[in-house]
Amino acid sequence: MKSTTIVSFYELTSLKDYKKLGRDIERLGFKLKILGTFISTPQGINTTLSGSKKDLLELVNLLRNNYGLDIECLNWSESNKTPFKRFKVRFKNQILPLEGSFDPLKERGRSVEPIEWNLLINDSDTLLIDVRNEYETNIGSFIGSTNPLISNFTEFKDFVETNSPDLKEKKIAMYCTGGIRCEIASSFLIDQGFKDVFQLKGGVLNYLEKVKKEDQLWEGECFVFDERVSVDRCLDEGNYIQCFGCRRPLSEDDQSSVHYVKGVSCPYCHNISSEEDKTRFAQRQKQIELAEARGFKHLGQSARK
Repeated sequence: MKSTTIVSFYELTSLKDYKKLGRDIERLGFKLKILGTFISTPQGINTTLSGSKKDLLELVNLLRNNYGLDIECLNWSESNKTPFKRFKVRFKNQILPLEGSFDPLKERGRSVEPIEWNLLINDSDTLLIDVRNEYETNIGSFIGSTNPLISNFTEFKDFVETNSPDLKEKKIAMYCTGGIRCEIASSFLIDQGFKDVFQLKGGVLNYLEKVKKEDQLWEGECFVFDERVSVDRCLDEGNYIQCFGCRRPLSEDDQSSVHYVKGVSCPYCHNISSEEDKTRFAQRQKQIELAEARGFKHLGQSARK
C-alpha cells in the first residue's frame, strides 16, 4: 500500500482575515486532494493534514507567503493507512476552549526544544504535567509525569484551582500531543500568578521525531486524533483501535472483553451509552461492513476504493 504523509502544526497569532485564510486553504486543499481538518480562528490556526509531502508543503507555503505565518514546527510522519476520510475547514472564535481572562497571544510560558526537554524534566525542582485527556495519558506518557485526570481540556482549569497552592511553588513543565494545549495552558498559569512555566515545543510528536529512541523518556504510545489512533516511539502506527461509542483507544485486552462489541461499545462505555445509542451504532457498523463487502467506503470523499 502506498504511504501517505501526515503533518500537524499550529500557530498562535492574531488573524483578522481568518475566514479569508480558511477559504483559501479550503480551495487549495480540495484542489490538491488533501485530507484532514483545518481550524481557523482569530487567535491562529491548528491542523493535522494528510497527502503528498509536496502538496502539504504547498499549503504551508501559502500560509507563510500570503498570510505571514511563521509555522516554526512541522510534525511529520508517514502511514500506510489513510488517516482521514475527508477534508474540512472549521471556523471557531477561539483556538481552544479554556475559560479565563488570559490572552495566549500576549504571554505564554517558555518553549523548550525536544533536545533540551530531558534535562528540564529530570530536574528535581520540576513538576511535569500532562495536559491531555485521561484516556490519552493511559496509553503513554513521560516517565514521572502528573496525570490531572481530566476528561477534556476545559477541566484543566479546575485541576489548577484545586491544586494551585502546591503547584505555585514548583517549576512547571507541561506537554501535550502537538504543543498547542500546553501553550494555552501555560498562558493560563501565568495569568494565575505562576512564575516558572515551560512547555514542550511541538509536543510529544516533535519529541519522538527529534530525540533518538534510546534517549527518550517516553513510555508507551501516543494517542493521535485520526484513523491511526496511536503512534509508537518511532512514529509508526501503534497497536490500539478506537471505540466508536466513546472514542477511547482500546488495547488487545480491551477487545477481548465481553463488553466489547465492534463499532458499538467497549469496557469503558458499555454501561454508559443508552440502548438507543447501541442500536444506532450497531446499524451503522452493519452498513460499514456491507459497504466494505461491496468494495466501497462508507464515509469520506472517495466513495470507491
